[in-house]
Amino acid sequence: MRKKGEFIHRKPEDYVERSTATRNTACSIVLTLIVIMLGACRPPDEVDLPLTIDGSETATSIFEPTPEPPPAKTLFVCLKREPDSLYIYNKLYFGGVSGGEANAVLQAVYDGPIDVVDYQAEAVILDGLPNLARGEDARLEEVAVHGGELYYNPNTLQSEILTYGKEYLPSGCDGSGCLLTYEGGEVFMPRMVVEFHLLPGLTWSDGSPLTAQDSVFSYELDRQTEFTYKYMVDRTDAYEALDDGLSVRWTGIPGFIDSEYKTNFWQPLPKHILENFTPDELLTAEESNRLIVGWGAYQIESWSDGEQIALTPNPNYFRATEGLPKFDRLIYRFLGDDGDVAIQQLLTGECDILDESLIPDDAFTMLMDLEESGELSIIAGSGLFLYRMDFNLSPVGQEYDKDLFADVRTRQAIAGCIDRESIAEDIYSGLASISNSYISPEHPAYASDLDFIAYDAEAAQATLEAVGWVDTDGLADTARVAQGVPGVAVGTPLSFSYKTIAGSLNEALAEQIQVDLSECGIEMTIEYAEASTFTSPWPDGPIFGRSFQTVGWAWPVWWTPLCEMFAGREIPTDIYSFGSNAGGFNHAQYNTACDTILLGAPETQTFQDAIRISQEVFTQEVPSIPLLIPPRIMAANPEVCGYDLVPLAVSGFWNIEWFDLGEGCEVEP
Repeated sequence: MRKKGEFIHRKPEDYVERSTATRNTACSIVLTLIVIMLGACRPPDEVDLPLTIDGSETATSIFEPTPEPPPAKTLFVCLKREPDSLYIYNKLYFGGVSGGEANAVLQAVYDGPIDVVDYQAEAVILDGLPNLARGEDARLEEVAVHGGELYYNPNTLQSEILTYGKEYLPSGCDGSGCLLTYEGGEVFMPRMVVEFHLLPGLTWSDGSPLTAQDSVFSYELDRQTEFTYKYMVDRTDAYEALDDGLSVRWTGIPGFIDSEYKTNFWQPLPKHILENFTPDELLTAEESNRLIVGWGAYQIESWSDGEQIALTPNPNYFRATEGLPKFDRLIYRFLGDDGDVAIQQLLTGECDILDESLIPDDAFTMLMDLEESGELSIIAGSGLFLYRMDFNLSPVGQEYDKDLFADVRTRQAIAGCIDRESIAEDIYSGLASISNSYISPEHPAYASDLDFIAYDAEAAQATLEAVGWVDTDGLADTARVAQGVPGVAVGTPLSFSYKTIAGSLNEALAEQIQVDLSECGIEMTIEYAEASTFTSPWPDGPIFGRSFQTVGWAWPVWWTPLCEMFAGREIPTDIYSFGSNAGGFNHAQYNTACDTILLGAPETQTFQDAIRISQEVFTQEVPSIPLLIPPRIMAANPEVCGYDLVPLAVSGFWNIEWFDLGEGCEVEP
């Protein structure tokens, strides 16, 4: 690994100044020699010399040296770690600590094949995307299913074998209210069929054609490799190439209606290179893990262990005629864990752009000051995770806690005591976003018109008094006590624990929430749990075992709203040990809406209405307090442009082919 100062990034003008000075010196010497020679050999005046040089030429033009080519336009991208592997089906890629760094490199080698930008899928190497609502390359067909065959269980949300007594989703059903129980024989279920079409003329960087068979080959590797997530594999009935060589057809198992069907295209892998390797051999082969070929803007030229990966433009890039990519060389460097050193190397020109993994949580104020002084640029976008404070409404093993948060007014008052805007400003210098729902405010289905409990400590305390939480001594450092709170013993203090994982962000959140609540007469103690066991499943986990009072944690904000986090079907129990609803919230209207989101056909009004209803219930019942969405942050040389850090992008370098140097460069429209 290079140390600070070893790798000096020179700007193009540095090379121009140096070459110009050298060229001027050489010309002076040549001209001096010419003058001396002409003076020494000058003939007598009366001798006529033959004219052999055109009058328009001069001695200077004859001896002017050939101009040097301009220096290579190079972009230095700095990452925290060296990728363990670039093979998308390698356990080192899936489970390794350098997965984010691997994705950063892969965005240069692969372009797409589908980007998710602002919660919408966009085709990159496909000729458009299927659309179920318009009947374009996507449809629901009715299929006969018999006992003993694979189907999608609408209760467990898993692929299972249909047997007597199991419920199933019949044709025409879009939620839990119309499920039927299998009693034998032949039944009919919906099955989703989707087709994808590659752009014609695509090639790999080595010039070989990229075809539908490369995508099918990738699917087969995914299916055979034990280390990959099998969510889509388990829900796929068939994935096959069609006769034109550019199209594939995905067919889901009966009963499975996928709201994200537009992305059910397996990322191609070069069959012509990898087909002679076994799946096990591909886990270590150089051709699959390091010096890979792709169809993207760049191709890997060399990989220096512990130092850098060097890439050059792919001569066969399908968008090369558009002037993409913008750089002659792309260098990924690996800096280690010290974010302060990374920022210093950005300031000294050894890095042009820092990956988000290199930005320390406590560096935002400093970065904003440096941006204001013109020394760097901040690249900010909405983050991938919503931090929440969840109430345990169905605790296990602590009977005295069962009614502590049972009254919705108590939960509403606690929410009203927390100044989320100030917390976001203090921790993230205003770069974080605030959501009033369980989905991101940037999601197109976000119900921005719903009334959430705003920060108002005075009104919140009045609500607490009305519920029966009374301030008996008027002291600021003691908790209110119950006097008439339904289900809560008289004299019980309004005191509870907040369990989270140690870490700068979690600790800062917990401490500021604690201060805010204390001003309302609410006592909150902070408990830090071990990260290794924090999310252990029922019944032993501290959270999913439902033995906590409140928990502070982060959950993804995804394309399809993750309503199951608060669905009654997802409460962890002996029957369903991997449920995600640790707080035990169980509301009939919410459950019905969530079932429609999970089981119904997307792009219908019923589906959209269900998303809104789920948010209405969430904001009214407050099973959880959404705190903030931390931003995604990168930092760059002020001359770098063209980037666009968008929600759900797998990496901040998803559009690296558009990165450029100079004012006024644009991002792809």
